[in-house]
Amino acid sequence: MERTGRSSPTHPPSEYDKGESEDFSALRRLLLSPEQVQLDRLRQRLDTFVVDAQEVSRVLPDAIRLRARQDNRLLASMLPITQEALALSIKQSPQIISDSIAPILGSAVRKAISRAMREMLQSLNQTLEYSMSWQGLQWRWEAWKTGRPFVEVVLLHTLRFRVEQVFLIHKQTGLLLNHVMAEGISSQGEAAISGMLTAIQDFVRDSFQQGQDEGLESLRIGDLTVWIEQGAKAILATVIRGTPPVKLRDVLQNTLESIHTQYSDSLQNFQGDGAVFLETRPHLEDCLQAQFVRKQKGVPVVFGALSALLLVLLGWWAFQASVNHQQWTELLKRIGAEPGIVVTTIQEEGGKTVFHGLRDPLAVDPDRLLEEVGYSPHAVGFHFEPFIALTPEMIRKRAVTGLQPPESVEVSVEGSRIILKGKSSHAWISKVEQSALTIPGISEISLERLIDTDLKQFEALQVELEEHAIFFLTGQGRVPNRELVKIQRVKSILQELDRKAMQLGRQPFIYVMGYSSPVGSHPINLSLSERRANTVLEIISENPFHVLKLSAVGKGVDPEVAPGSGKGQVYSASRRVSFKVVEPGITQLRKAGARTGS
Repeated sequence: MERTGRSSPTHPPSEYDKGESEDFSALRRLLLSPEQVQLDRLRQRLDTFVVDAQEVSRVLPDAIRLRARQDNRLLASMLPITQEALALSIKQSPQIISDSIAPILGSAVRKAISRAMREMLQSLNQTLEYSMSWQGLQWRWEAWKTGRPFVEVVLLHTLRFRVEQVFLIHKQTGLLLNHVMAEGISSQGEAAISGMLTAIQDFVRDSFQQGQDEGLESLRIGDLTVWIEQGAKAILATVIRGTPPVKLRDVLQNTLESIHTQYSDSLQNFQGDGAVFLETRPHLEDCLQAQFVRKQKGVPVVFGALSALLLVLLGWWAFQASVNHQQWTELLKRIGAEPGIVVTTIQEEGGKTVFHGLRDPLAVDPDRLLEEVGYSPHAVGFHFEPFIALTPEMIRKRAVTGLQPPESVEVSVEGSRIILKGKSSHAWISKVEQSALTIPGISEISLERLIDTDLKQFEALQVELEEHAIFFLTGQGRVPNRELVKIQRVKSILQELDRKAMQLGRQPFIYVMGYSSPVGSHPINLSLSERRANTVLEIISENPFHVLKLSAVGKGVDPEVAPGSGKGQVYSASRRVSFKVVEPGITQLRKAGARTGS
C-alpha cells in the first residue's frame, strides 16, 4: 500500500522570507540604534567595572564629612592608620614635625618658664625683704616653733590672695576636663573635688528650684574660697587663698569665654575623652594669679650692708673669674699657635693643670708663654717629650740656628727646600753649601738669589784692572813720570786681586800686553811693544803675589788702529800697555775695558 502523507522536511527559507527578515532588522536598527548603543556601553561598563580614582575623589570629601557627623566609627577606624602614619613621619622626617610643633611648644615652654621664674622671684623677694628685719626674726621664731619652712610663714603673713587651683568641668556630665595648680600645692584628688563641686551645685539647684543656667557662685572653706563661673557648656572653678579682688572675676569670665569660643565643637560633642582639653592649660594658668602685701618700710641697714658686701664679693669673684678665663683662653691660643709644640692631653695633677705632649728643642719655652700671658706658674705645669718638628716654621728656625746667617741674608723655606736671599761672604756661602743639607727637614738648597760679595769684589777688581792703561811717548820704552801714579794704582788693584783670589780659591793669570803705534816697521814695533810690557811688569812685580801669575806680551801694532790712518790722537792711544785677566777653566775671556786717553 502506497503512503500518500509525508512529513515536511527542514529547508532554508525562501527568497521572500529572507528579504522580509532583513527589512525588519534594518527598521529595528533605524528605530532603536541610539538606545542599543547606550545599552551596549552600559553592558560593557558593567562587565569591565573598575573603580575610577578620579570619580572617587569628587565625592570623597563630602562622604567623609557626612559620615563623621553620624557617629565616631570613621574616627575609630582612621585612628590606628593616623597613628602609624604619624609615627612613620616622625621617624623619617623628624625635622618637619619639630618645625611644625616648635611654635606651639616654644610659646608654652617660654610661658611656663616665665611664670615659674616670676613666682620664684616673688617668693624670694618676700623672703629677703623680711629676713633681716625685726618682723622677719619673729617669723623665723614662729617657723622654728611650728616646724614650717620660713618661706611658708612669710607667705602666710604677706599673702593678700593667691589662686591655688583651677578646675575646668564639663557642665552636662560633671566630668573634669583639665586642672592646674600653683607651685607648691599638692594634689588632693582633682576628679573627686570636681565631682563634689558638681554634686553641690546640683543639690543647691534642686533645693532652691533654680534653672540650669543658675548655680552656686562661691564657697567658703576655712581660709579657702571657691569661685565658680558658669558657662554654656563648661564650668570654671578656682580655689583661692586670701581675699581676692573683684576684678579677678573678669579674668575668670574672659578665660571661660575664650575656652568656649576655641573649643565649642569639642564641648558640644564631648563623649568622655578629655584629651583634647589638655591644650587649655595655658588658658587656665593665666588664672593662677597672686598678690602680696608690700612692705612700706625702707630696707634695713643690716640688709643693705650685707647686700652691698655680697655685691662687692660677687663683683670681685666675677672679675677674677673673667680675668682667669681670658688668661686661660689666651694661653690655650698661644700654645696652640706656637710651632714645635704639640699638646696631647691636659690633666689635673696635684691641684695643677698639667699639659702633656711633645716639644721641639728649638720651640719657645712654655714657661715664657705663662709669663707673657700673666698666668700663675703655680697653677699650670708642663710635661713635654722632645721631638723634631718638621713644620716650615721650625725648619727655618733650625736653619737660622745652624747656619747663623748674617743680617744681610734672608732665610725662607718652601717645603723641604731652603731659599737664601741677600748678600754674604764667600766663606759663609761655602760653609752653607756643606752644612745646609745636614739640617733635618732640608733636602734642597737654593743659592740663586744669594750674592757672593767677595766674588763681586773680585770681578769688580778684574774689570777695574782691565780698564787701566799705561801710555808711552813716541819711540820710548820707559814709563813717563806722569804715568807712575797709574802704575801705583795698578799695583794696589793687583794686591787686592791676589788677596780675593786666595779667598775664592782662584788662580787668575794676568797678561801685561804692550802695544805700539803703526808708524814704523813691524819688527821695530813688535820689539818696542815687548819692551814696554816688560818695563811695566818689572815695576808691578816688585812685591811678590801669592796666587797671581803675570806674563808680559808684546802685541805690536794695535789691531784696532788701521794702517795709514795718519798721525794724531789715535797713535797716542795705541802707544800703551793694558791688562787682561784670564782664569783657567773659563772659556770666554773678558774683553779689555775701554781705554782712557793719555
